[in-house]
Amino acid sequence: MRGRVALFSIILLAVALTGCISTDQDYASLTVEVSGEGTITPRQGTHKYPAGTLVELEAHPAPGWTFSRWEGEVVDPYAVRTNMAAEKRHRVRAVFVQDAAVLEAPGGLIRWRADGTQVMARPNGTGDIEYIMIHAMSDAAANPTDPYRIERIREIFDEYGVESHYVIDRQGLTYQFVEDALAGRHGGKGSWGGNPRLANNMNRYAVGIELLGIGTTEEMIPVIGSASNSAIKPRNRGYTEAQYSALEHLVAILQQRYHVPKENIIGHDDYDPARKWDPGVLFDWNRL
Repeated sequence: MRGRVALFSIILLAVALTGCISTDQDYASLTVEVSGEGTITPRQGTHKYPAGTLVELEAHPAPGWTFSRWEGEVVDPYAVRTNMAAEKRHRVRAVFVQDAAVLEAPGGLIRWRADGTQVMARPNGTGDIEYIMIHAMSDAAANPTDPYRIERIREIFDEYGVESHYVIDRQGLTYQFVEDALAGRHGGKGSWGGNPRLANNMNRYAVGIELLGIGTTEEMIPVIGSASNSAIKPRNRGYTEAQYSALEHLVAILQQRYHVPKENIIGHDDYDPARKWDPGVLFDWNRL
């Protein structure tokens, strides 16, 4: 009997030494959590995978909720479906937000610009707000095949020396980049209604809303050039149903809050038709 026990112990030791018995060091743990209302694949809880496994993650928002982002070491934090390499202990959270909620911009609100200048307050605070200006923007010039990454918006603002109050992404998520009481640089040069106080001065009086969108070929070639324009996927032009729904909700809030009449909701191309195309011919004004 002793001989058998000793032989069995030797066999176990040999197997372990040759790597046929896995230890905890061969596995990675992944704890998956949810913030808000929704489910995820794999389900909530802690899971173990062989070290080096590529784990696929997918978010499923509940009715009335929208997927916002992943928190943790994932490949693409803003994609509904993404993956990660399980190599150690990981914790990943899927964040869902209620539809039409206004989120703070990635990196926080812009009060000071990258060049060290301050975003100035409107002289009379929100009492100056009389207009709502609709814009469109994208990263198509630099990244025509992936033009809508919300984490790139702040860099684009810095690069072009502008900033807008709100940005609505392709999924209908609304991000606030500048407080309403501040005069973000979104209007630029232009005029409206023959009113001299609005000439090159719309920043003082308007809240700017950027839709992540791309115009027609004719609209975009003068802006981003032929090479970038030709790389744009057809589905990335125009605007999504989710964006229209979010825009309707946001505009209604701003109209009520600042008593903005319907006729004072204008496009950037209305204010400066000689230079600006946005939101362009693909934008459905009937939705407002």
